[in-house]
Formats: sequence, C-alpha cells, structure tokens
Amino acid sequence: MTPKRSGEVLPRAPKRKKVVMCLMEKIRVLDKLRSGVSCSAVGCEFNVNESTIRYIKKKEKEIRRSVREAAPESAKVTSIVREEAMEKMEKRLNLWIHEMTTDKKGVVDSIVVRLKAKEIYGHVTQGQKNVKPFSASAGWLARFKKRYGVNNVKLAGEASCADQEAAEEFKKYLLSVIQEKGYVEEQVFSADETGLFYKDVGKRTYVTQMACKAPGFKSFQDYATLLLCTNAKGDFKCKPLMVYRAQNPPALTGKSVNHMPVHWRWSKKAWMTSDWFHNCFIPEVECYLQGRNLSFKVLLILANAPVHCCEELKNAHPNVEVLFMPPNTTSQIQPLHQGIIKAFKAHYTRELYSKAFEALESNTETTMLDYWKSVTLRNVIDYVGTAWDSIKQATINSCWKNVWPDCVQDFEGVTESIKDSVKNIMHIARQISGEGFDDMKEEDVEEILAEKAVEPTNEDLDEMAKQGIGVGNDKDDHESQLTASRIDPLTVTKISEWNSALLRIFNDMEECDPMLDRSLKFKRLTSMAFAPYSKMLKDLRQKAKQRRLTQFFKPVWEGKLPTPSTSLERQTPEVELPNVDMLPSSSPAE
Repeated sequence: MTPKRSGEVLPRAPKRKKVVMCLMEKIRVLDKLRSGVSCSAVGCEFNVNESTIRYIKKKEKEIRRSVREAAPESAKVTSIVREEAMEKMEKRLNLWIHEMTTDKKGVVDSIVVRLKAKEIYGHVTQGQKNVKPFSASAGWLARFKKRYGVNNVKLAGEASCADQEAAEEFKKYLLSVIQEKGYVEEQVFSADETGLFYKDVGKRTYVTQMACKAPGFKSFQDYATLLLCTNAKGDFKCKPLMVYRAQNPPALTGKSVNHMPVHWRWSKKAWMTSDWFHNCFIPEVECYLQGRNLSFKVLLILANAPVHCCEELKNAHPNVEVLFMPPNTTSQIQPLHQGIIKAFKAHYTRELYSKAFEALESNTETTMLDYWKSVTLRNVIDYVGTAWDSIKQATINSCWKNVWPDCVQDFEGVTESIKDSVKNIMHIARQISGEGFDDMKEEDVEEILAEKAVEPTNEDLDEMAKQGIGVGNDKDDHESQLTASRIDPLTVTKISEWNSALLRIFNDMEECDPMLDRSLKFKRLTSMAFAPYSKMLKDLRQKAKQRRLTQFFKPVWEGKLPTPSTSLERQTPEVELPNVDMLPSSSPAE
C-alpha cells in the first residue's frame, strides 16, 4: 500500500529577479561567448536564464549594429535594439545640441529641438525605401533626454523663475561660506570656459562672406576653447588654458608647449581637460598667495557642468574648496560672464584688427583676405596672451558685483572698458576699408563679442559623428596629449646672426636718426630684451671651446723651472714628501 503524502508544503526556490540588460552589457555577453564561454556559464555570471543568453546570441548582428550607430551614452541606458535611422538621427541631434549650447551652459527650446530632429531624420533616411514616419513627439523627446542625459533642452521661459531663485540662494550660501571660513578677496577665485572663433572679423565683412563660399569651409575648424580664471581682488589672472581639437597643428611644430603665453592642451572634443586644476591652477595660485604672505586656502567657484568633473574636484585638494553654481545660473552670477570674457574678446578682436592694419600698411599689395588666411595658431596664442594681459584689475573686480557686492570698488569699470574697446575696433575697421569694414557699426562688433555657436550643417554632423568629434567619445583624451615634437635647439650660428643684425640696426639708427637720445634709448631697451640670448650665446661659445691637452694634467713644477747651476753639485727640486703616518700599513716583504 502506497504511503500517504505529507500535507507539509515544501519551500520553493526564490524566484529569480528579472534583469534588464542594457546594450553595452549585451555586448559584454557576446564578447564572452566569442571567447568560448558556454551559454550556461555566461548566464550564471550575469544572473540571467540560459535562454536569455541564447536569444542575445541570436540577435548579435542587430545588437552590434545598434551599438555601433548609437552614442555610448544611449547604449548604456537602452536595452532594446532600435532602428538604425533613429540611432543615427539621435546621435547627430545630440552633437547639434552640444554645439548650439556652447559647452553645455546654454538652453535650447524644445520645439526647436523637435523640428531639428525631424530635419536630421529626413537627412539620414534620404534615398531609403519604406521609411517609417517620425513625428518627433513630446514623449520621444522626453525619452531622448533620458537616454543622452540632456538637461539643457527646455520650453522657452519655463526655467527663468526657478533659475533666478536658485541664483539668489547660491549668493546667500556663498556669502555665508566666505564669512564662516574667513576668505579674503585674494583667496576667492572663479573660472569658466568660453569658445573663441579666433578668425571672426564680422559676418557682414567681405572676408567672412568669401570664406563661407569657399569649398570645404567649416566654421568650427577655426575654433578653440579657453578656460579663464581670476580672483575677486582682480590683481591676479591665471595663465589661460587653451584647448584645440588637433594634436599637432603645423604652426606649433618644433615649439615647446611648456613655454607659451597659454597652457596648451588638445582634445578631439575641444573640452576642458581635468589636469588644469592640479597642474596649472594649484601651482600658480600657491605661488601668488605665498608672494602676498597669505595662507594657502582657496575658494574656487565653477559652473555646474559635467565638463568640470564635479565629483573629482570636490575633494581634490585639502586647501581648495570648490563650489559649483546651480544649473542655468551662469549668465546671472558667474563673474567671468558679467563682462570679463567679453572684455577679453574685445581686446583680442582689437589685437587681431590692429595686426591686420599693420600688415596692410607695411605692404600695399596685401589685402585683408590675404592677412586673414595667413593667421595661424601661433599668432592666435600671441593675441590671446596680449588680450588677457590687457584686462585691468578694476575691470575684473567690478564683475563680482552680482555675487559678492561687498568686494567691488568700482561698479562701472567693465562697462567703460568694453565701450572703449568697441570704439577702437570700429575705428581700425574703417581704416582697413572694404565691404563690411567701411560701415562697421557697434552692433557688428557686439555680434563678434557675443557668446555664440555656429550651427553645423547636416554634412558637418555626419563628419563629426564619423570621426568622434564632440560628445559621446569615451576615449580619454587626457592620456593622449600633444606628443613632444622634435625641437631643434638654438645654435651659436643662429644667435650670432641675430646679434650681428641688431648691431647693424643700432649703428644705422645712430647714423640716420637726428635725435640721438631716441636711438640710444632704443639700443638700451633692445639690448636688455636680448640679454637672455646674449647669455645663451656666451655659454654656447664657452662649451664649444676646445680644451688643450695640457689642461687635463696637473703641472709638477710650481713657479719657474730651475736653471742649471754652474757648480758641479746636482740641483734637485724640493718636493713635498708624503706623510708616512697617512700611508696604509705595509704588507710583509715578498
């Protein structure tokens, strides 16, 4: 007789929790399978059923295609394989948003983004059959923002009130930190980046119009990113950090990147590199405060942008406290955006126009277009250094009025400085002459100085997506900074040529200039400026001298050699006998 079953219910194994894998995780699964690991072993490692692993293996082609077309940001949060056209469109739309918001500090209207999405979708599906309709709905936009982590797409005006409240709260918090920690004006710094279209001479000028019509012209190629940093006192400006998109520009071949008016870096994305804080900011500020006999404690104010590596900088140095402003408050309370960046660009544009006028004056056959084409990165770096040095202390100090009013001495300093620069630019432009220069107006100069982004075309976006320029490039560009190109050292011959040329100029000026004091003053000042090269020439000549063979031997005779004696007695020189007490003990006789 079969025994009765017990009424006791056996405990069931716990139900496996559903795991949703993103595309990047599925790529890892496929790589494991390719290496020879079984489906069951991979399933155990990723805590999913073996059937799930087999389904992923079945869809390998579609998964790899989707990840290849999508940006890494999307692949990390998307779990399903999406259409190729949608992946291409969203990747290019993300690049477009980045370019139009000037390094993620601006905001674009959501309606404009949806219209742009439809335009790009039509571009990537051009010539294809059976294309699915795409309406760029509000629901799609919300999912797109989540996939790519886009926070700067909003309805026009929807954040103005909230941003104003956040700015006021930050100002109160900043003042409380300054009072509590006892920071003084010399110890409070602010830094922010700006884009520089370093060949921008005005869109109405004939130079810009002719350049835009040239085949292969791309406005974003004449672009660099600058990081500017000052303190609230206004008496200290860090050397600018300049980030360019190319690794080895021809204009800098053979030049030492450590001896420039800027900290030079390169990045395919033309974003700020994270080493600025440790390798540029900290050494410069520490040296400055030491010279002021102030303790090395610093408060650094930055915009709350991903480019600044917020988490990394919060506790990067024990003596530096970093505060991040709320999102979308840069235009209201960031000191550099209250006029410092605009004043810098005004000085830069004036320098660019001044050098152009000098070139045209020295050679009447040279045109403004010829000069514009001849401007290289070496010239740009020179102009950037001159423009940054030209900003006065009062200009910088007055730009802190919106965030720290108590430290400001002159509230109108920056306004007057910019107005003067604008007038100078207009005056030089009219001297240059030509279409767009003769009738240059104040509005034209303001357009040059404004923070702007040139909208890339669909063809530009295709190239950027193909080459990995812009956002979505996970490669660490910091590890591949500008490789040291071959630097030829200065030679005796070259410096001697310069020295001889200067001597000829000095003599000619003294002979021809009727005002002797003027020519002598020029000679004195130029000789002082040439002093480092004179010292280098002297050292090189000293090293180049061939030493005589006798210099390697110590002479035996001191003074005059002994003269032969007339007596038969042999002359022996007096020699110093060694101290026998200092000799080592003798060994037994052999």
